[in-house]
Amino acid sequence: MNEHTPHNIEDEAGFSQAEITFIQAHLKDDVSKLMLRGTQFKGFNIKKLAEQIQSRQKAVKKLPEWSANPELIFPPALSVEQSSSEATARYKATLMSGHQLIDITGGMGVDCYYMRANFQYVQYFEQQPVVAEAAKFNFDQLGANNICVHAADSIETLKTEPYSADWIYADPARRNANQEKVVLLSDCTPDVVEHLSVLFERAPNVLLKTSPLLDIDLAARSLRNLKEVHVIGYEGECKELLFVLKKDWISDTFEIKVRIISSSGDTVNLLDLTRKTEQQAEVHYSTPLQYLYEPHAAVLKAGAFRTICNTFSLNKLAINSQLYTSEHLLNGFPGRVFEVVAVCKPAIREIKKIIGGDKANLTVRNFPASSEDLRKKLKLKDGGMFYLFATTLADNSRVMIVTIKPKR
Repeated sequence: MNEHTPHNIEDEAGFSQAEITFIQAHLKDDVSKLMLRGTQFKGFNIKKLAEQIQSRQKAVKKLPEWSANPELIFPPALSVEQSSSEATARYKATLMSGHQLIDITGGMGVDCYYMRANFQYVQYFEQQPVVAEAAKFNFDQLGANNICVHAADSIETLKTEPYSADWIYADPARRNANQEKVVLLSDCTPDVVEHLSVLFERAPNVLLKTSPLLDIDLAARSLRNLKEVHVIGYEGECKELLFVLKKDWISDTFEIKVRIISSSGDTVNLLDLTRKTEQQAEVHYSTPLQYLYEPHAAVLKAGAFRTICNTFSLNKLAINSQLYTSEHLLNGFPGRVFEVVAVCKPAIREIKKIIGGDKANLTVRNFPASSEDLRKKLKLKDGGMFYLFATTLADNSRVMIVTIKPKR
């Protein structure tokens, strides 16, 4: 598949059957304790196998399909943590299709593997030969025979060789030479902003993945031809931002698409907006009604504070509280929904009269205390059936909203 790949890659990159059996037998072991017992296991490189076990432990939930394959090679645990999840990779695959895809930042290859399903040919580029070699080995084990692996600098290659594709995918490294996290696009490697003209020479469409910490509007100002930003939410967290760039797209306006996805990558909840529609959205304020709504982190990241009122006909508690309410239960809300039991002062006596004990889940929104400090002050234990929201209402009064999960 790739002339640069050593012929004996399975000998170099793969594991012997004895090593695979060892890894599978110790998958649930404490890795540090396993390392201490290393001398007991004659003929094994315990450090090497312990690293695989640790990485596989990190990947069990994040990459179930890959974890289920005992033959695959996993990178160090930190790389597994930083890789895309199977869920987000499957979602990204729905955004692109065509004859050929170029992945200029191959890495572990999770995104590339799932994206390949919608293309006849995929060119995977990775500068680190060892990483590229492992990806090649894994692709072979997974039957991904339409991916060609290149251990090379993608940008330099695209500058000099006549590649042509329908899409280019980029997930720039977000750590500098000292392994410190960076969040500005220009500090990532490769610098997509600087090399965008090179990318558009090779493909009319670019999908750029970034950290959820990136400022959407700041990035938008530096990216020309920006059509869409997908804000991906999964399991309560905003996982990543996806910027869709099109060579022929000439507009100052871009659409923001909030997508809350399932483990299969399917969209469960969605919300669409532009900065203009967000500004123009009408907002009504009220005290807590029968139901309370807490937006998903992806909704908050998208800045859809007014749009969510309009889309779901909700009232907002206060301009900065980002909590919403309605008299009737609404379906399809992108976030958590609760039934309001009572509203009281944020005082321990008042709260305990309602919850009948000292156990409750606590969230703080637009309130002059952290959840940890407030929990200590109120002497509350975590857990139970009650969900407390310490917040500030539109009249500046500070309250505790006592809620439970709604009966469906």
